[in-house]
Amino acid sequence: MTENVVVVTGADPRSALDTLQALHEAGSLELRAAAIVRRDADGRLTLDHEAGDAVSFADRHPRLGAVVTLLLGPLDTLLFGNQLVSLFGATERTAEELAVGQVAQAVPAGGAAVIADVDEPDPGLLDAKLADATVTRRPYAEVEQEIGTGGQLSGSV
Repeated sequence: MTENVVVVTGADPRSALDTLQALHEAGSLELRAAAIVRRDADGRLTLDHEAGDAVSFADRHPRLGAVVTLLLGPLDTLLFGNQLVSLFGATERTAEELAVGQVAQAVPAGGAAVIADVDEPDPGLLDAKLADATVTRRPYAEVEQEIGTGGQLSGSV
C-alpha cells in the first residue's frame, strides 16, 4: 500500500469525497481523513463548513490537519514567502520542488478541491473512478518530512 496526500480537482468536491468514501467502504483503499477546501481569488484556502475550523479539524485528523493548517496561509506566502524556509528548513529546494508546495499549487484559485490522506494499493483505481477529475498525489512521507510531524501522528475518517 502507498500512503499519499491526494488532491482532487475538476470534479464536484462532494462527489469526489463520496467516491473516496465508497472506495474506503469497499476496502479498495484506506481513507484516513479528507476535507473539502476552497481557495478564493486571493489565494486564501478555507475549509468547507462541514469540516469545521482548522483547529477542530486538526484535533480530529492530526495527520491531514497538519497539512491543511499549513495550507491555510495565502498561496503566495506559502509558495514564495519565507514560511516554508523558516519553519521547515527547506532552503535547498524551490517551492515547485516541495511536496507541500505541489499540494498547494494543485488547489486552483477560485476553485474547490478535496484533500485526502489515503493508503492505496493501486492508485490507478482512484484515477479510474475519478476519470473526469485531476488527481494529484504526493507521498505522505515526503509531505510529513517537510512539515516535521515525524510519523508520530495518526488520524481516521
